[in-house]
Amino acid sequence: MRRGRVIAALALAAILGIAVVAGLLQFLAPEVAYDVADRTRELVRGRRTYRIGLGSTTGAGSEAAQVLNRLLREKSGYEIELASRPTATTLSLLAADGGLDLAMANSAADELLASESVYALAALEPQYFFVIVPNASPVREFRDLTGAVNPGVRNAGTPPTLGERVLEYYGLIAPGDAVDPLRPVTVVRPSGGGNLTDFQSGHNVAAIRTQSLHSQLIEGIMNGGGYRLVPITDHEALAKAIPGTSPAFVPAGLYGPGRRTPAEPVPTLSVTMLLVANARVPGRVVRDILEALYDPRFAREMQYEISEETGRNSGGLRLHPAAEIFYHRNDLVTSDRLGRLSFVGSAFVAIAAGVQFLLRFRRNERLKDRRRLVGDDLAKLNAIRHHIERADAAGLRTLVREADDLLAGAERDAAAELLETEMIESVRSMHQLCRHAADRRLNGSAAAASEGVTPGR
Repeated sequence: MRRGRVIAALALAAILGIAVVAGLLQFLAPEVAYDVADRTRELVRGRRTYRIGLGSTTGAGSEAAQVLNRLLREKSGYEIELASRPTATTLSLLAADGGLDLAMANSAADELLASESVYALAALEPQYFFVIVPNASPVREFRDLTGAVNPGVRNAGTPPTLGERVLEYYGLIAPGDAVDPLRPVTVVRPSGGGNLTDFQSGHNVAAIRTQSLHSQLIEGIMNGGGYRLVPITDHEALAKAIPGTSPAFVPAGLYGPGRRTPAEPVPTLSVTMLLVANARVPGRVVRDILEALYDPRFAREMQYEISEETGRNSGGLRLHPAAEIFYHRNDLVTSDRLGRLSFVGSAFVAIAAGVQFLLRFRRNERLKDRRRLVGDDLAKLNAIRHHIERADAAGLRTLVREADDLLAGAERDAAAELLETEMIESVRSMHQLCRHAADRRLNGSAAAASEGVTPGR
């Protein structure tokens, strides 16, 4: 019975301990708590193929995703499915029914910053705002644009492209999807025949693209020598007006025959290309992606200057929990960690002190109970001693047996460490007094009987 109670107490203590650890794990070790919860969700839901939206098949995002996928296959043994992204918002595509798990986005996408369901994994190479016109165009700076301008692809009702936002800033087009014939610029979309074909057919007189410096798309337009870049002379003021953008320069001599275009640095805007994901992407996949992303081969092939220090700067977009763990895995001890360690130490000290207090309290309560019981035993033994003084021979044996039973019960408690030494000694002493009193009575009765017998009769 006693063993069963001990086992039940230990089981209850274990259950309570697990409950306490589970409740405090998020605070004491958030990385461990996330890993446990994330792995549990993945085991329950089962592994599946994850899809990344590329946008343009010739853009920098597509090139980065293909290199990343190849390194991921080499390092982790699996690939992410590359999907041609429809002309919808990144936010809607990453939603539960959007069909994508990851996507390439840029730091000027306001809808991402307002979302609670999209996370950043890494900030990649800056993307530059290219405004391209034929060499024969009279346009000398961005404000001079007139006629049909292609600012990129989007559907009606979706957020404007960065090109449209810049055109709106200068008043060259009406805000949103409104059409104002008095504005100098008419927005046109790609015809599907390619950028050079659209220029040559007169479909547009200028094209706006947001690409990396070494994008194949830009190289394909500029390397023939028939096109040039339009500067944004007040790019610093423009960058302050459009969140997520920064003033930048396209270096001289990047494109054209003999690398002579542009002839001098071109002031423009830049945004940061972000690799983003929804919350359903498990931490295991996020860590594999980041390990492939920061493989030196990725930066070399993409001609990126990328490191973990720059990659964690996501332009205000929250990092995925697994990305947070990845970027901070080698951090030195911080004040936050010291605070957590201090709390853990204090909690253990408090728990130890509480357990010790409870044990002492319980022991003292047991001692009080035993003292009260021993007092009752001593009172009974003292009463037996007084009865012995007046009892006859038959009654003496009964009283002595009662005294022996009381002592035996006390001895059992002492063996179970329920009585202290001084307590059992008191009971033994009182029992001895009862025994001595009984012996005196018995010896006295025997002497009186021998004196009452007459010799020779």
